[in-house]
Amino acid sequence: MLAGLGRLGWSVPVPEAYAHHGAIMVGGFLGSLIALEKVIPLKKPLFFIGPFLSAASIVVFITGYFQEAVIMLIVAGIVFMAVYGLYLRQQYTSYLVVAVVGAACWTVGNVMLLWEKFYPMAFPWWMAFLLFTIVSERLELTKFLPVTQQMKRILLALLAFFLVGVITPFHSAGTYVSGMAMVCISVWLLRYDVIRITLHKQGLARFTATALLIGYFCLLLQGIFLMTLNNASLGYDITVHTFFIGFVFSMIFAHGPIILPGVLGLMVKPYHPLFYVTLAGLFFSLAMRIAANVTLIDFSWRAISGWISAGSILLYFLMMVVTTIKAVRDAPAA
Repeated sequence: MLAGLGRLGWSVPVPEAYAHHGAIMVGGFLGSLIALEKVIPLKKPLFFIGPFLSAASIVVFITGYFQEAVIMLIVAGIVFMAVYGLYLRQQYTSYLVVAVVGAACWTVGNVMLLWEKFYPMAFPWWMAFLLFTIVSERLELTKFLPVTQQMKRILLALLAFFLVGVITPFHSAGTYVSGMAMVCISVWLLRYDVIRITLHKQGLARFTATALLIGYFCLLLQGIFLMTLNNASLGYDITVHTFFIGFVFSMIFAHGPIILPGVLGLMVKPYHPLFYVTLAGLFFSLAMRIAANVTLIDFSWRAISGWISAGSILLYFLMMVVTTIKAVRDAPAA
């Protein structure tokens, strides 16, 4: 986040990391977090080398060793594919196939970055990594819903269509293919995800559904932006942050109270109504950034939006820690 603020013009520490904000966020943070969640249940210490390498790459980026850091991310991606391979050996399901394709896209994106040394070449592959990973999780949950096999196959076809757009020269015709696929995927999720049920509940269930709803709306916007802002001034900034701030972090906010305690082996689901404040701050910061990019009137909006995004994310994780500790203390003794 400091690197991102530096790119917006703020004078913050670690200036060496400014140029590598994307790799640090996608690989160092998100890649490590997602891989760790999948490695812990396996109870196989060797696989921890993957998230360790991706997390350690942050330090290597900051110290200025770009090539070495990207190689660490490539190895982490390969290990992550092996982790999913082990899951597939235990149980062959469509959602795990989607997940392993996502891990492969992360690896390809890292290879593209090492080869081209140009972040826009890696961005579509990293976007595919996170889209496939998140859709995989949501697809797994449809087994509890009355979703037909035909509709699931349609979702898989839409994912394949998105990947065709990524493989096609992305910054030309590929953006239209992937953008249309993304719009259709968001509509599918809005129609068939569990949010149709959980929005009518209370507490954590409703917060999770609200965060998912905002995330799917941002995914819809992202698809539209990919098709319409290809040559627009600051269009790249809009598409990158609509996806990562709007879609990905909404998904993190939605799943955090369930996944993070689980990773720590805690049987609690922390929640507080103030979680909505962090979610609102995140979406407001994205809207402010998009408005500044579109109007080109006052770029200070972009700079301020960065602090609101960072503050919302930090406040969310701080509240996660506090509410988790409280939930553990209030839990009845076994």
